[in-house]
Amino acid sequence: MIGLMVWGLASGQYFEPTPMNPDPIDVATEASGKSPGALSSPANRATEARVYDPSALVPANQTRVAVLGYHNFSDSKPVTEMLMRTAEFREQMETIRKLQLRVISMQEFLAWRQGKLQLPARCVLITMDDGWRSVYTDAFPILKEYGYPFTLFLYTKYLSGRGDSMTPAMIREMQEHGATIGSHSTSHYYPSRWKHAEAQGKDFFAAFMDVEMGDSQKKLSELFGAINTYCYPGGFVTPAIVERLPSYGYLAAFTVIPGKVQVDEDMLRIHRYMVFGTDPSIFRRAVDFEQKHSTETTSAKRNRNPLPPFPVYPAPGSTVTENLEQISARLGAVEKLDFKSVQMRVSGFGRVPAQFDPTTQTVQWNLPMRVYMPALTVQLSWKTTDGKQMTTQWSFDITPADLTENP
Repeated sequence: MIGLMVWGLASGQYFEPTPMNPDPIDVATEASGKSPGALSSPANRATEARVYDPSALVPANQTRVAVLGYHNFSDSKPVTEMLMRTAEFREQMETIRKLQLRVISMQEFLAWRQGKLQLPARCVLITMDDGWRSVYTDAFPILKEYGYPFTLFLYTKYLSGRGDSMTPAMIREMQEHGATIGSHSTSHYYPSRWKHAEAQGKDFFAAFMDVEMGDSQKKLSELFGAINTYCYPGGFVTPAIVERLPSYGYLAAFTVIPGKVQVDEDMLRIHRYMVFGTDPSIFRRAVDFEQKHSTETTSAKRNRNPLPPFPVYPAPGSTVTENLEQISARLGAVEKLDFKSVQMRVSGFGRVPAQFDPTTQTVQWNLPMRVYMPALTVQLSWKTTDGKQMTTQWSFDITPADLTENP
């Protein structure tokens, strides 16, 4: 077990392995204008004393944790939601250091939640989904350099070492340097497959969960040691899934719903910021612990600009579920429209392959995946036949599907 001295959740014992968290930045050194060379040295990052300053610890209810979720990395392949530039990942890890945020291990997170460990007020928990080889080749050297612990949420059918997957040997090496292992199911089925299984009846769905959640926990435990955390594939979660998780030995489960984690949060619906390669603002929100809460919705803030002069779906300021299937606009009222020039951009996705039907004068984009963000902003642009460039945009909020489908 890796991390600071924590209470062994399964055995009831204390462990004192080498802790992985670097000390906070020497504020006095940086303020003086002197070069913080020792702090910037990879060798020093890996060897400097890593103990909590007792004066920095706060009561459990004053700690907030930003859980970060990553997938794949590359400095050459095209950036997508799930693939981030390796250089950008390094910049984010450096930002965490400069902000003096404490990066905690999964063991510390669980011990804090069970009242067995005090933490600083602002903490970060780093997680990596699926088991991409680039986590080992690109992210792991950076995490090791900074001394940051992290959690790998693995699905067992992606442990072959073939293609872009990691081998068990790679994962064990990372365990020796701060990695904790959690389950991401057996097959990583998308929400549609889970919904289909649940529709087949209670007994069928129970057997399905036994394979996806139970068998995964058993195999990963055999390979890497006891597994007690789970990450919902595609963020799909229902009351039936939550009810069954503890029977497989899971103590905590992570969603894709962003938000800071507090000590009283549901342990089987833990908030997590999915850090997309196409949207750096997600990381900025995650590490911003000073943001004030507001009763105004995200979309309401973004809809202060003039709204589209034609019907759009979803409507500006509306709230839809994360299972949203399409975004569309009816442009029949637009004068002198050059329909070949119509383009749609969506926050977090960039320019999307929206299709324009000249018969109905409708532009529509069918979403290829579940929406993980709390709100989306859509920008629509087009040209008129006399050469004028036109643009409009609108925003709407996203709510978890299980909050509306499973009251």
